[in-house]
Amino acid sequence: MLIDTHAHLWWDSYKDDLDQVLARAKEARVEKIIAPGTDMVSSRKAVELARKYPGVIYASVGVHPEEVAKIDLRFMIQDLRNMVTENKGVIVATGEIGTDASTEELKNCMSQQKELFREQCLLALEFELPVIIHTRESLNEALEVLDSLPNMPRGQFHCFSHDEVGLKEVLARGFYVSFCGNITWSKRVAKLVALVPDDRLLLETDSPFMWAGARNEPTNVAILGEKIAELRGISDREIEEITTKNANTLYKL
Repeated sequence: MLIDTHAHLWWDSYKDDLDQVLARAKEARVEKIIAPGTDMVSSRKAVELARKYPGVIYASVGVHPEEVAKIDLRFMIQDLRNMVTENKGVIVATGEIGTDASTEELKNCMSQQKELFREQCLLALEFELPVIIHTRESLNEALEVLDSLPNMPRGQFHCFSHDEVGLKEVLARGFYVSFCGNITWSKRVAKLVALVPDDRLLLETDSPFMWAGARNEPTNVAILGEKIAELRGISDREIEEITTKNANTLYKL
């Protein structure tokens, strides 16, 4: 069994063929999928999918840093708290949350992003949930927030694309790491794959993004698993066993 720890299955591109997407995933031995929200609307959709496909889709709820200008933080956090309280057992994580400095506009609201990230991390700690962290061009900013918390949350740095120094910092704080299609076109990122310890490695697709030439979907986690096995010099079966155990441990699937 393979587990895709990051697939936005609530995305509009899946609305007409999600059953077929899940069937193809099952054929590829991808039997469990975590669907992270990126705002309150998509988080609710992720919960609905987890309820519709129990034991296959699991929900993660949270507000992405790109959404920071659209929210009232105080009300959003209360809504998120209510959502988690009402859906225990369905929601397995808080995310996708974090920081993003990929544009000038986002750089200019980094203080607000960090506050949003911190409040959602505190919520995750309150409910003993792991966090799914996005850090595009802003790893140091995310680490500053994490280091300011009363306790370090458990969690995953998804779609990792930073350097070896950054990877060491993330691992030193106890986090799991996953890579996406970026390992197929970035030699720099591909070199990091072998540096992640066995007990910290996860698989993800980041569907429907991060795939060259076509819509991404969870079945591709099998292809990524093969590529990761090649980069680490081990068998596909070993990658399957390692990453499935890690996903079950972190997210209690």
